[in-house]
Amino acid sequence: MKANNFRKILTVFYSVAMLLSITACTNVGYQLINNDEKLMSELQQNKPYVLGCGDAIKVTVWRHEEASTDAVIAPDGKISLPLIGEVSAAGLTVDELKNELNKRYREFINEPHVTVTVREINSLKIYVIGEVGRPGELKLNSTTDVLQAISLAGGFTMYANKTNIKIIRKEGDKKMKINFNYNEVVKGKNLAQNIPLKPGDVIVVSESW
Repeated sequence: MKANNFRKILTVFYSVAMLLSITACTNVGYQLINNDEKLMSELQQNKPYVLGCGDAIKVTVWRHEEASTDAVIAPDGKISLPLIGEVSAAGLTVDELKNELNKRYREFINEPHVTVTVREINSLKIYVIGEVGRPGELKLNSTTDVLQAISLAGGFTMYANKTNIKIIRKEGDKKMKINFNYNEVVKGKNLAQNIPLKPGDVIVVSESW
């Protein structure tokens, strides 16, 4: 019994230590965003979906069944297609990939007409840690905002600090910490902070002290 209690204490200790390291000691290098109307407006924009590793797509070349195929984006970000071989797909929108494939297929087909369809989204993963019912990885199938993600993670525990939630985001070399106040959003205030999430986002719900 004592051993089980000791393990529980260790688990809580390491969870709190990780949470503190993210929320308190890692501001260096991060752009902190807190109710900046212009920046929040930019983050609210629903941009085209960006393909990622694990996504399943269908490539159709009109009137050329031999060139049409299903493909899954590999861990290296590429797909392998008939005639043209490997093509980088991760990091591109559907339209960008379609344009690239049309360009590549012109070497083999006169005036190709390529259609790209997303069949299954597997790369849209975010993480919710801290004082929520089910912390960990969330695999999403569509655009999800902060409020929805917290709900999917089981909601708050009784110890959650609902007014100082952080969304940690990395885009290339740029790192951001975006503040989210749950109490304001559910009251209809500062709704712009309830931003759509991107793959790799981490929501940190700290403990209320």
